[in-house]
Amino acid sequence: MASDNLPSKLAIATYIGTGNGRSIYDIAEHFGISVRTAYRFLDRLQAEGYPLTNEERRNGREKLWTMLDVHRDKYGNALPSSEFSQEECILLHYIMAELKKNEDVLPSFKSVRNKLASVLSQKSVAFPSLDYSKSISRKLFPIENISTISKIASKETQLIVKQLLKAISGQNCVSMKYHVPNKASALEVKNISPVFAFFYDGGMYLQALLEDGTLRTYAIERIETVCIVKDSIALKPDFDPYGLLTDPFGPFIGKEKIEARVWIATSQVKYVKERKWPESVTIRDNEDGSAIFEVTTYGEWEFVNWILSMRSQAELLEPEWLRNKVSSILDQTASLYHTH
Repeated sequence: MASDNLPSKLAIATYIGTGNGRSIYDIAEHFGISVRTAYRFLDRLQAEGYPLTNEERRNGREKLWTMLDVHRDKYGNALPSSEFSQEECILLHYIMAELKKNEDVLPSFKSVRNKLASVLSQKSVAFPSLDYSKSISRKLFPIENISTISKIASKETQLIVKQLLKAISGQNCVSMKYHVPNKASALEVKNISPVFAFFYDGGMYLQALLEDGTLRTYAIERIETVCIVKDSIALKPDFDPYGLLTDPFGPFIGKEKIEARVWIATSQVKYVKERKWPESVTIRDNEDGSAIFEVTTYGEWEFVNWILSMRSQAELLEPEWLRNKVSSILDQTASLYHTH
């Protein structure tokens, strides 16, 4: 069996995915291959994105290899949990992973995957989330089907989400009633373009474009009703909303893309470097022990709060417009203390 042979890989992945787990010796004996070859297959399958693990199960002293399902996958590579046979799940995972590798078809791939995810979500079927890197925090993940939130959302909220996902997939506008804290009646929100639904730190949110192109974030739990506007065409954002999943200061975003440079004092460099940053971050050391932190982000609110949390040990150098905003915040804060 050649490790780059698709039928062989599918056969081994299917064998691992059935039952309660397989040891490396089970795999070798079942397929008549050496243990070394069996390990080579596993390495190849993991490199191609198959969610395999041997961390949780043991048979005596032997580790058992299993295929993670949608409820246990800590990497975001979920497989359909129903409607498909195990072999069909694995084959679908392989097809989508291979398509994703081709940059020329990536936009079409995402469109097809999102539409298919929306259709499957109506049957409560999970669909593979292959767009996201393994470093994404699991407290932040996209809501792409009902099964994603089935254990954490009420039936009413699930119906709201189902309508929002349908609008996103069909690129339609919606109108909704939105409860605003400290107001007796719900706010009427008309003709907005849903862009992205996500779960973050215990809450569910919707990002949508207003008619003037402004992006707003709504708490899904506060949406009382939602209605798809018939024959409408939604606005499209000028950026990839899924990229916000790897934004170190997302997902609540400002109006502008921020290309920032921050001076970090020597006393803070160690702590800043200890944090796991995505590829959009660069940290360059200075000769005096300080550092220059460079980032691309849309998350203005969290980014500014992060800078302010280091007080005099950090200085925003660029962009100038945001530097002025930080300066204004500091002036307003100082005035509170000067008046007492």
